[in-house]
Amino acid sequence: MPYVRWSEMEIDPTWLDRFQRLTEENVRETRRTEPGVLAFYAAGEKDHPNHIRVLEVYADTNAYQAHLQSPHFQRFRDGSGHMVRQRQLFEALPVTLGAKPQPPPPDAFVRIAELEIDPVQLDAYKAIVQEEIDASIRVEPGVFAIYALALKDRPNHLRFYEIYADEGAYLLHRETPHFRKYLDATQGMIQARKLIETAPTLPAR
Repeated sequence: MPYVRWSEMEIDPTWLDRFQRLTEENVRETRRTEPGVLAFYAAGEKDHPNHIRVLEVYADTNAYQAHLQSPHFQRFRDGSGHMVRQRQLFEALPVTLGAKPQPPPPDAFVRIAELEIDPVQLDAYKAIVQEEIDASIRVEPGVFAIYALALKDRPNHLRFYEIYADEGAYLLHRETPHFRKYLDATQGMIQARKLIETAPTLPAR
């Protein structure tokens, strides 16, 4: 099973530009040199760009440990530690990691969702959302990835990191039959929902 981590950070705004440059270098070198890293993305909130979410998906825990030992991660850790006001790190379990084989464009449109699901209906919800994500990746050219994961210590708390070609592709996705079917089928399953518009923290590729 892939090893998944989800991070939420608040960066000192005076250091945000420098933090973004360090993050971009770390992400670029991670993707270039570490085949065990299956996904590595970061995005800030549109209205609060210093509030950043990071998704990391590794082939296994060995790939994660190798990443921690990499020179580029150590440069990032040493250079950015004093810039972070708050950090929450979560181990997560994959629900569905849907992604096209080709990378998204550098200016991709990213949306993040945080959902709390009724624990009694969690298995049913997962089956429905997996069907919806599979259809989105298969039939929608503008949907590059929808990663759904559950926080390990709170498995009914789900996080979604969604990557679209542009905002138009996102709006088209919301009108598709499979997405409308998902909305209808999950009514009453979702106890809390937070949808997050993002700012271009760094290129999605």
